[in-house]
Order: sequence, then structure tokens, then C-alpha cells
Amino acid sequence: MNKEIIRKLIKIEMLKYEIIKDILPAKMLRGVNKFEKAIVTVACDIVLDFIGEPFEAGDEEIKKDVKKVKVDFL
Repeated sequence: MNKEIIRKLIKIEMLKYEIIKDILPAKMLRGVNKFEKAIVTVACDIVLDFIGEPFEAGDEEIKKDVKKVKVDFL
């Protein structure tokens, strides 16, 4: 698709969201705002975790130790 069309579609969705927030009751709006802040915090944490991990070049497999576990169901 054309980049300009995609930008306009995204803008339309953002405006729809703002309109919905404008008609919400105050109590629900506070809840939505808290939820948005929590989502932003989680997204930032995820991005920081990805940035903090060392980059491994190539298709080298990560070797993990596998231990046998005995489970007794009785």
C-alpha cells in the first residue's frame, strides 16, 4: 500500500480512539488512562530487555543443560 494511505488510516484510528475517550464517563476514563500507563511501562520494559540482551551473530545453537527428572505420581 501507499505510505500516505497507511499514515491516513493510522490517523483515522487514532482520532476514533480519542473520540471514544471523550465520550467515556470520568470513572471509566481514569481506568483507561491507568491501563494505558501500565501498557507503556510494560512495552518499555520489553524494549529495554531486548536492548540489554547481547546480540549473537550467526546461527549458533545455544547449548542448554538438560537434566532428567523423575516424577512420582503416587
